[in-house]
Amino acid sequence: MLKKQVNNNWAKISEIPMNTVFMMSGALKFMMQEWPERGLGNKVSKYFTLYKGDESWMCYQRKEFDKQCKFLADKMIENPKWALNIINNVEDWSSKFFINAKILTKLKLHTLSNQNLIVHFKRTLKYHTLSHGVGSSISWNADADKELVTQALLKMVSEQIKKQKLQLSPMKIFPILSTPKEMSMVENEEHNFLKLAEIIYKNKKVRETFIQSDLDWLTSELKSIDQKIYIKIIGHYKKYAYIPYQYRGPGYSLEDFIGRWQALLREGTQPQKMLNKLIKNKKSILQKQTILMKKIKFNAHQTKLIDMAKRMVFIKDYRKMALYHGMYCYEFLFKEISKRLGLSLEQVRAMTYWEIIEAILNNKFEVNELNARLKLCVDYVTQNKYEILSGLKAKNFLDRIKWEKIEVGKINELSGTCACAGKVKGRVKIVNLPNDMSKMKKGDIMVSFQTNPNLVPAMKKAGALIGEAGGLTCHTAIVARELNIPAIVGVDLVTKILKDGDIVEVDATKGVVRKINK
Repeated sequence: MLKKQVNNNWAKISEIPMNTVFMMSGALKFMMQEWPERGLGNKVSKYFTLYKGDESWMCYQRKEFDKQCKFLADKMIENPKWALNIINNVEDWSSKFFINAKILTKLKLHTLSNQNLIVHFKRTLKYHTLSHGVGSSISWNADADKELVTQALLKMVSEQIKKQKLQLSPMKIFPILSTPKEMSMVENEEHNFLKLAEIIYKNKKVRETFIQSDLDWLTSELKSIDQKIYIKIIGHYKKYAYIPYQYRGPGYSLEDFIGRWQALLREGTQPQKMLNKLIKNKKSILQKQTILMKKIKFNAHQTKLIDMAKRMVFIKDYRKMALYHGMYCYEFLFKEISKRLGLSLEQVRAMTYWEIIEAILNNKFEVNELNARLKLCVDYVTQNKYEILSGLKAKNFLDRIKWEKIEVGKINELSGTCACAGKVKGRVKIVNLPNDMSKMKKGDIMVSFQTNPNLVPAMKKAGALIGEAGGLTCHTAIVARELNIPAIVGVDLVTKILKDGDIVEVDATKGVVRKINK
């Protein structure tokens, strides 16, 4: 049995591994101080992030957070046109964030004055703040924790199916209805990876070299083997190296990509056949979507809600990838700043964006404070204050916090929301960080608080995916649909209840996880 005591005590709402003060600073300041004026809600009066080494938690007062989520969810369901307008703006800002962040990697930063460094920093930061600050409202907050938007849409689909007297499973068809026509960044990379793999495959000399050579030698000598293919490989590497970066890196190395092509060719798989299968699967889903829309006969408002669902899935991936790309590109700038200030890269990341500006322009910073933040700190934010507490101050602050009480009894069955239908049995592996991926074997049931692109290699091995974070826009749900892996999301406290080695049956179609005696 699982019980949560409903009160206004503090709750750890979302876990963010490998987080930084810099990454959170712009979005938090925007969320607390500008959301009310933009009609995004003012229900949250105080918030803090807890940073402890590589771990961090987004913490809200429970009642305030629930009210804020409900405000946004209700507004989106009542007026999907309003939500779609926000999504369009976030897409535009995210695109400009991609462009301006990329510029940072092409500048001769060491030749720029401190003032010019900050000009480029602020230009990128402008779109970063808008993309992340506004985007988190409709693509995370509204559907976080209790999946209010997802559940409202599921209910709407269920009622319409019943009205039309159709023999359809709402849980099974909802992931199809909410699939966007656009490819995610991971899908996009996979398609281009296979196109380039086909070019290598067709060149007998290069193909045999990939199959027979040592990876280190291949990486260093590829340019001399075939310069045209080498240039294409470098282009792919530069375009997609950021994908697993998240907030602190690392991104993919050139060797990572070459190793993937090498493994594919050694398996004897024909790249074009794999690519055709991916294209066919995507086309099939979109065709099923069209057929279902005609069968279910949604009215104009309901159709707008389905459009909103698809755009929510798209924008969650797009703005997140813009954020990962931005963090990857900021590293070029931050390394130059760290040299000028005599700091490490991690010390620079331990500053808010305004502290970085102050440090580079006026040489104002405290090394001991930055070091303390890297061990333990809290950023406490209200509508008119942003305070960072570290060391003993952070510990004293946390000692005074009253956390919501959660009672976990003996539980043999858990429930959540279907992200991709299917039924499978397997052995549980808890995977939250890249270091956990070595535990995964083919067919294991991968359980995570929330996944990210760092964990996709492990996700591809999974027989099924179970995520504690929920909603149709969560990363686990998006990737599950792309890979066609049975998945359940929004499974409360699953990472606390299930342990490595547990045998479970995952009935994703029904949204149920059952523990089986070992």
